Amino acid sequence: MMPFPPSRVPFGWNLWVAARLLPLFTKNRPLEELLRRATPPHGMPAFAGIPAETIIAEVKAVVARPWRMRGRRCLREGLLAFHYLAAAGYRPILQFGLVPASVLTSKPRAHCWIILDGKTVLNPPTGPMLDLFAYDGSAAIPSDQAARAAGQFHD
Repeated sequence: MMPFPPSRVPFGWNLWVAARLLPLFTKNRPLEELLRRATPPHGMPAFAGIPAETIIAEVKAVVARPWRMRGRRCLREGLLAFHYLAAAGYRPILQFGLVPASVLTSKPRAHCWIILDGKTVLNPPTGPMLDLFAYDGSAAIPSDQAARAAGQFHD
């Protein structure tokens, strides 16, 4: 499932390849398609046994020097972390929000972050956010329900 290699490719190589293909793959694709493709197939977790902390650290390391997607690092990290955490058997939530001060401008600024077990584990917002929606791998969750599930609100 592009841009993610088959799960038979070892985790480190799999992540490295996906990180390089993702910028090319995301160009001109709707977010709905990106989310669908970032969701691994259900069944036996492909990378079971890898601690969540290791996956998050590896994702941060592999995108430390952005190759394309410079202005969308949170999306790149979010999609990669979501995919690999889910592929390891975790239940991550990919949360999306807008910077309130940018809403009425010609270029609204968005941000996404990963929530795992009710805690933000990757790319926490640095200021107030208007929650748009959250994605859990099956459907978009209304932002108020996602915030309650995460035990946090960003206003």
